[in-house]
Amino acid sequence: MGGRPKLLLFSHLSGVDVMTGAEKLFLLFIRELAAHFECKLVVPQEGVLAAQARAAGIGTLAMDLPLSLALFSALPQVDAEVGALPSHPAWEPLVFLLLRESPDYVWTNTTVHPMPAMAATSLGIPSIWSVMETMRGTPNRPQAAAIVSLYSQLIVGISDSVLEPYRESGAGGKADVLRPYVDPAAHAPERWPEIRARHRGRLGFRDEDFVAGFIAATIYPNKGLLEFVHAMIPLMKQHSGVRAMIVGKSVDEPYVHACRELIWRQDLSSRFAWMEFRERIEEIYAPMDAVVVPSLVPEGFGMTALEGMMFGKPVVAFAAGGLREILEQAEAGAWLVPTGHAQGLTERLHMLMYNPALRQSLGAHNARVAAERFGVRQFREALGAWLRRLPPPASQQPAALPPEIPQHGLVRGAGNGTVYLIQHGRRRPFASPKALRDHGFRFEDVRDVPALVLDFIPDGEPLLEAPAGRRRPRRGRRRLRKRGRARIRGKRLRVLRRRGRSRRRVAARSVGRKRRRSASARKRKGR
Repeated sequence: MGGRPKLLLFSHLSGVDVMTGAEKLFLLFIRELAAHFECKLVVPQEGVLAAQARAAGIGTLAMDLPLSLALFSALPQVDAEVGALPSHPAWEPLVFLLLRESPDYVWTNTTVHPMPAMAATSLGIPSIWSVMETMRGTPNRPQAAAIVSLYSQLIVGISDSVLEPYRESGAGGKADVLRPYVDPAAHAPERWPEIRARHRGRLGFRDEDFVAGFIAATIYPNKGLLEFVHAMIPLMKQHSGVRAMIVGKSVDEPYVHACRELIWRQDLSSRFAWMEFRERIEEIYAPMDAVVVPSLVPEGFGMTALEGMMFGKPVVAFAAGGLREILEQAEAGAWLVPTGHAQGLTERLHMLMYNPALRQSLGAHNARVAAERFGVRQFREALGAWLRRLPPPASQQPAALPPEIPQHGLVRGAGNGTVYLIQHGRRRPFASPKALRDHGFRFEDVRDVPALVLDFIPDGEPLLEAPAGRRRPRRGRRRLRKRGRARIRGKRLRVLRRRGRSRRRVAARSVGRKRRRSASARKRKGR
C-alpha cells in the first residue's frame, strides 16, 4: 500500500459556539493521528470542532447520525436500540459514504455513537472504537460492553477507568490506554505571570486574595457547580480575602439560576466572578490559586484537572472515575474527596488558603508530574506502540460489494431538489422543473435515491428548457396518441370483423331459407 492509510473519524458532537471537553480531547487525538494517517472527520453539523480540524489541514464533512443513549448508559433496551440502527434511514447513506470514501480504518468516538462502527464492520473495514467516558455501572453493563467489543477490532480508552467494563467482559486483549497529554509550551508559559496580574485586576481580585476556580465548558448539574458554591460559602464567611471564579457556558438555565440565587441569598455575589469559557486557557487558569473539579459522575479522564496541574495549581477533586486515576498517579490522592461531599472540598481549600507555602510546593509538584507522566513524548511513545497493533488495512482485504447504481430513469438525491435523467451511464440534470416537462417527462416517475449514490455516476450534459415557440411535443402525450390510434384501429378492425361475421351469417341464413323454399316448391309440384 502506497502512502499513508486513510482514516475516517466520526464525532458525535460539533458544538456551534464552544467545544466540550470530549471534543477537545478528540481534536487532540485527531491532530496526532494525522501524522500517521490521511484523516477525514465526519461531524453531525458544522461547528467549532469542524472549523479547528480544517484549520489543522484535516478534511471534514457533515452527516447527522442517530445516537444510542441506551448503549452509553447500559440500559435494559440496549439490544433492541442498537439492533434497530441498520433499519434507520441514515444507515444506507452511511454505507454509501464508506463505500465512496473507501477508508482503510474507521474511528468511532464514544460509546454513544455505534452506527459508524457497525457499518464499517458490515463492510469489512477495520473498526477502532475510542472510549472517552465511563459506562454506567448497571446490571446491563456486560451486555453493552459486549456490543462495543463485537463491532471493534481495537478499543482505545483514555484511562484505565473507562476500559474497566471491557476488560471485565473479556475484551481486554483488544483494549489499550492512550492517555491525553498537556504541552505547556503551547500556552506561552513565559507570559503567565503577566496574564495572571492583568486578569486578576480586571476581575477585581487583589494580589493577596485566595482565588479558587470552577471550570466547565458547559455547565449542568453533573459538573457539580452547586457543590462548589456550597464549599466556597463557609470559606468566604470566615475570610474576606476568599474569591471564586466560575468559568463555563450554561446549558441548564434553571440550575445555574439556582446557584446564583444561593450566592445572592448569602450576600456574596460580589465575591464570585463569572466568565465564558475561552480557547486561550491560560487566561482561565493563570488567575487562579487552586482548581476545584467537583464532578458528580465518573469522569472518563478529567482534562480540567490535568490542565490545572500543568499550570502549577493545586487540584482538589471528587474521587470519580478518571479524576481519581490522575491524582493518584500524581501522588496527590490526599486531595481527593468522596463524591458529593462539599464539606470535604471546604476542608481541603481551607488548608490551601491558610498555607501559601503548601500551595506553592503542591503546584510545583503537580506541574512536574504533568510534564513527566502526561507529556507529549509519553503520549507519542504509547501511540507508536499502539500503531504496531493495528490490523491490516481495508485496502489489503477483499473489496466490499459495490452499491446498486441506477442505470436508467429519473432520479433525485434525498434532500436535493435536482432531478437527473440517467442516460448512457451518465446523470443529466434538468435545468428546471419546466425543462423536465418540456422533455416529455413527469414528476410522478422520479425515484428518490440516497444522495451519495449519485456520486458514483459521472456528470452528463444538462437538459435545458425548450426554446420559446419551438416547444417539443410531450413524449408522454405522443405515446398516448399512438396508443389511442392503435386502440381505435383495433376497435375498428374488431367492429369490421364482427360486421363481416354477421353479414356472412345473415347471407348463410338467407341462402338456407331460399333452398328450403325451393325444395318445398318442388315437392308441391310433384304432388
